[in-house]
Amino acid sequence: MENKSLIQRIFENEPTTKRLSKGDIIYHQGDKAESFYYLKRGRVRVYMTSPDGVEKTLSAASHGEILGEAAFFDKMPRVSSASALTNTELAAINENKLVSLIKENPQLALELLEIQAARIRQLSTQIDAMTFLQADGRIAQILLQSIHDEDGKQSVSLTHEEIASAVGVSRVTVSNILNDFARKGYVKTKYRKVVVTSTDALKKIAGI
Repeated sequence: MENKSLIQRIFENEPTTKRLSKGDIIYHQGDKAESFYYLKRGRVRVYMTSPDGVEKTLSAASHGEILGEAAFFDKMPRVSSASALTNTELAAINENKLVSLIKENPQLALELLEIQAARIRQLSTQIDAMTFLQADGRIAQILLQSIHDEDGKQSVSLTHEEIASAVGVSRVTVSNILNDFARKGYVKTKYRKVVVTSTDALKKIAGI
């Protein structure tokens, strides 16, 4: 039986407030955050856009995760955008709802703090990777961070372009490195997807 976190057990029972198709925008960079979201079904890409329109993928979220919570908690404009990678269902959690849920389940506040701490650690790791790791290490790291289970396989639903954007290299470099990983048996490349077959090998490359 699948072990669910308290957040998943509570938010899974919240009514779906957004149903989106692939490519639909959930929120825009610069928006005021009236709520954050619990992902009930589907996959979501979180990304930033530079003033000249260049997009950088930050992460990919899957079922059971929350997104958009940072701007909700600090009351500042959103620093990223989010769009649906697949057909997606979300539950929106506003301040009144969150206060009510925490009153009923005080442990929920601690789990949310743990998620924020993990987000900060992930961003710190990404900064370290951009500073110190070679391209193959950065790509291995983004693959490990983006893994989700799909039909019993460890899949990463990011395109080569999105991986390139996330790690700061060209698409050609990503393709060459993924092909090398595939030849060595670490991954299998599919259309708009990478299946990870050896997390241990990727962790070694990423220095984890």
